[in-house]
Amino acid sequence: MLSNEQYQHFQTFGFIVLRQFFTLAEVSTLRAEFEKGLDRAYRHRPFDGSERHWVSQMGPETPFYAHLLEDQRFWSITAQLYGEDAFATGTDANRYVGNTGWHPDHHVDPKEDCYGVKYAFYLDPVGPDTGALRLIPGSHRNPLHDDLRENLKSMDLGIEEIPSYICTCEPVDVVAFDMRCWHASSGGSEGRRMSTCCYYKNPKTPEEAAAARKRAAGSRNAPAQYHRPDDPLFHPDWVANPRNSALRRGWINRLKELEFLEPTT
Repeated sequence: MLSNEQYQHFQTFGFIVLRQFFTLAEVSTLRAEFEKGLDRAYRHRPFDGSERHWVSQMGPETPFYAHLLEDQRFWSITAQLYGEDAFATGTDANRYVGNTGWHPDHHVDPKEDCYGVKYAFYLDPVGPDTGALRLIPGSHRNPLHDDLRENLKSMDLGIEEIPSYICTCEPVDVVAFDMRCWHASSGGSEGRRMSTCCYYKNPKTPEEAAAARKRAAGSRNAPAQYHRPDDPLFHPDWVANPRNSALRRGWINRLKELEFLEPTT
């Protein structure tokens, strides 16, 4: 769990850097499974530095990744931030190419209250000139969030010219941020290795549930977007829940209700 100071930092600024989160042995396992998962997913389209590669890491071939969502280090913080009824939506591996422009993963909209926390971790050291995550503190709330949406494009400024916090990280570190925060990266090398674990706040109203289903429809399209149209968003083995995890079982039920899981699942 977060300390009171860390909790207040997250609530105020929309993010927190969790230093020394992983052990070196865990980083070694993550690196091995990262390569295995992406190499397997893109046998038909090997990485050449021209486009981003992405894959969900929830199958039996990547067991450490597949169980990260249930890791109490992630889950205890998530439950503290969003409640015990929050639910997981996936863990993945990415090879990024070049800069990533300023954007939020969700907008602040009281009528479509669909958001959560993303945990990002890099498998190589990253800094200001090598693709470190940049976050605009407080941009998960209005009026700053909407001010940025209205004005960022017209400012005609480079990524690095926008005032932000640069999350210089080692592979053992994790950045937790509210998905409504504006974020970007600059100077990243081809093939920059980054992974995430994502969780959503449980919808409480019909409007929130509708927003979650809208988000789910977009999420289900991710494999096709990244040139693997026949791959499911959630690996069948993860959905089968072979360890009979009560926590995962609750998530799966909610994922079905909100249509994150494909109708045929």
